[in-house]
Amino acid sequence: MRITNNMMIANMTRNLGNNLTRLNNYQNQLDTGKKIQVPSDDPVVAARALKLRTDVSKVEQYQKNLGDAGSWLDATDVTLGKIGDVLQKARELSEQAANGTNTPEETQKIGLELKQLRAQLIHLSNSTYAGRYIFSGYKTDQKLINDNESDPNFGKFMINVDSTREKIFYEIGVGDSININIAGGDLFNSGGNASNPGSGVATSDIEDINYPLDITAANNSITVTINNFGTPQTVTAAIPVSNPPVVEYNTPVQLAQAIKTAINAAIVPDPDPTLPANQGIEVTIGNNMIEIKTQIKSDTAAVTFDQTGSLLSSIGTKAPVTTTGDIGDTPDMIKMFDNIIADMDEGNFKQISDFLDVFDQQISNVLRCRADVGARQNRVDLSTDRMSIDLVNFTDLMSKNEDVDVAETIMNLKNEENVYQASLAGGARIIQQTLVDFLR
Repeated sequence: MRITNNMMIANMTRNLGNNLTRLNNYQNQLDTGKKIQVPSDDPVVAARALKLRTDVSKVEQYQKNLGDAGSWLDATDVTLGKIGDVLQKARELSEQAANGTNTPEETQKIGLELKQLRAQLIHLSNSTYAGRYIFSGYKTDQKLINDNESDPNFGKFMINVDSTREKIFYEIGVGDSININIAGGDLFNSGGNASNPGSGVATSDIEDINYPLDITAANNSITVTINNFGTPQTVTAAIPVSNPPVVEYNTPVQLAQAIKTAINAAIVPDPDPTLPANQGIEVTIGNNMIEIKTQIKSDTAAVTFDQTGSLLSSIGTKAPVTTTGDIGDTPDMIKMFDNIIADMDEGNFKQISDFLDVFDQQISNVLRCRADVGARQNRVDLSTDRMSIDLVNFTDLMSKNEDVDVAETIMNLKNEENVYQASLAGGARIIQQTLVDFLR
């Protein structure tokens, strides 16, 4: 095979380019500190780098969540401590008032101080963290208890908070979350729920209903009393008579829907146009029970129904109507203050003495909540330590996967530099002098 000068020059140029490329790669590694610049440099390293970066990002987010959760719990713990101090002070004053040696004027003065402690307790119930009410369950933008001292409803729940369901969770690890809030009802209502002006439920047991149910004009009426914005309103609603296939009552759902529609149509509409009409009357039938629930605002039980109405008589109600929800309920803790203040105003020392046990129960409930918060704080601290260790580990793995060994890279760079210089020297021997060189 004949080797020409052009072939030698082409090979030399290609090899020079390859040497320069390797030199440039090592130079880039030294400049950036990374083994690869694009995924094609090493797909395995690139894939592992993406996974490790994702892991590090998750750990950093978990650390932020832990910080926020810890701050929320710290704010809750401080507030619980203040509530405990108020209750302890109130108990000491009550014990002082119960000894029977105080004059009526002195007892009334103690009552005045208790009123101030009551007000302080109400304001503490609306404590916030980062602009969010910490005892309001999911409704962190709404106050738990009315703290307007000029309002007749001062000290009453403003919202509904389900202590069992309205728990706020923060994700603090892979598959690991923690509840950070204490529901207002759990703390202020002796472990129960918070119920605002507007939630009322009336229930009654019923006989087994045989479907399809025949509804005629003789048994289609139901009488319900609704406390509509402070004004009791009794309405008699009639559901459509059976007329298959237009109107059929083959299931409890169909019957409940008909009763709901009839009651809502009979109630005087809400005078406030910014609120939903009738505030959402709901009817449920099942499990040998009928339940009527309303969200109409009121300060008393908001709904009840007459069992002697033709419809309920026909389906067989067999127990007294039970009304729950305590519309505009006063929390147990506040109610305790109201009762003992009233006894002090009346000079009822025996009754005041009996309330000392109630104070102990409320203080014990606050301590229970505080112990729960403390346990969660300990868990947050442990998780924070674990995430700090995970961050160090993942960052170290990411560094080993991506970062170059500086000493090794400098050595390789010098080697490639020597190779490149040698190739340039060899190339000078391959490219012979031409006539142009002699024309200088």
